[in-house]
Amino acid sequence: MAAPATAAEALTGLARIRPAGWLATPMPTDEQTLLARARRALDADHPGVAGTLRLVAARYTAAVFTVHTPTGPQILKLHADPGAFAGESLAYDLLADAASVARLHSEGEASSSLLLEYLPQAAAWSSPETVTALAECVAAVHTASLRLDVAAVEAMAPFGTGRQLHGPAPYWITDTAAWGEVLAMYQDAYGPGLVPLGHLDLKPEHLRRRDTGELVLLDVETVRPDVTGLIDLVTLPAVYRQAGHDLSPARVLDVYLEAACARGASWTAVSLKEALRAFATATGLRGLHGLDT
Repeated sequence: MAAPATAAEALTGLARIRPAGWLATPMPTDEQTLLARARRALDADHPGVAGTLRLVAARYTAAVFTVHTPTGPQILKLHADPGAFAGESLAYDLLADAASVARLHSEGEASSSLLLEYLPQAAAWSSPETVTALAECVAAVHTASLRLDVAAVEAMAPFGTGRQLHGPAPYWITDTAAWGEVLAMYQDAYGPGLVPLGHLDLKPEHLRRRDTGELVLLDVETVRPDVTGLIDLVTLPAVYRQAGHDLSPARVLDVYLEAACARGASWTAVSLKEALRAFATATGLRGLHGLDT
């Protein structure tokens, strides 16, 4: 069987978290309508930020703009779904001091908007070091809850593996017994307090570089506390392949394993493969692309 070409193809068979057409009021597609909406968001929720607006992307759920201000460009993101806005805002709050993600400058609840760091420099994928750097960025997100302050730990406690293990499985899980196995293995690897953050929108172009050389992940809006990082591990081989690095499954597993264990995990190659198999059973995932062998 041919290896998946994209991260989305790597997840064939995965139970869908949302059905098609789930959003009642999707983001408009007309550019002028979007630009007018972005200007209103800046005026209402981001005082003092003004400049030339350019539409970068318009999707079903969100629109992204550059704001070219006198002090430098920034990114403005508008959400069509207030729930998605709240989730991304929370993700930035959780990850700001614990993982390499874009900086959040300000947020606007009324307009469901975020003002973010502008990172135009792509990662240098010609460098083998970038392979390790991506795994490190991903593992840092997965383990971020191990490095939260006391207030955040208390707020996120209901999502810890210990609580989830004794609660109902998410509605999109197809095999609840296998899901329990996943959570039990997560608890063994991290302890009961880990919030198993995962479901990054991984693409080669979402790894960017600051002027300092630090590599940063873009777009954490999809991160959830009830999916686990195994979903991202399954997509990593395809992301590397898209970026020009055709790594063997064993090498991908080793790179991730080293990065995760350096940040508090106690996975072994055997236990991580067992967790991947249980995750595939729990979610309906059709294949693990050699990661479990």
